[in-house]
Amino acid sequence: MSYENYKAAMEAAKNLRFYTTAGGYSDESIRKSEDLLGIKFSSQYRDFNKQYGYLSFFGCEIFGADPKNLEIAEGNSVACALSERTDYGLPSYLLPIYNFDDGCMAYLDHSSLNESGEPRVVMMEYTGSGYELVEVLNEDFGDFVLHLVREAEEIPD
Repeated sequence: MSYENYKAAMEAAKNLRFYTTAGGYSDESIRKSEDLLGIKFSSQYRDFNKQYGYLSFFGCEIFGADPKNLEIAEGNSVACALSERTDYGLPSYLLPIYNFDDGCMAYLDHSSLNESGEPRVVMMEYTGSGYELVEVLNEDFGDFVLHLVREAEEIPD
């Protein structure tokens, strides 16, 4: 529910097995991603892309925004969003950030911002005729990542 939770999540993720990042993207790349998507990134997601660019740990993969690699949608919120918009009519206010591998994905919902300007995280499912809200997962990106990190911390080595 705060930038502090985002920072705590990113710090704790470093201690998890199979921790990997892309190393971050430039301000220019982030602006290009925003332009391609027509979305202004929140402070948490902007920082995530600037510092890390992508995050993977213990079977979890949080998508980054890479405007240069639009052929591969997995792990890339820009390519995934553009593909889903074209192929399935994904609303432009949704930004994919996580694949649950069960037909559902987590999205930053830019139609619902909290008092800090952070989009909530929702689980959506494509039903064949459109996207259906399955569940509101977290108030913001940081809370979502922190939840995934806490779950992974409970998995025995």
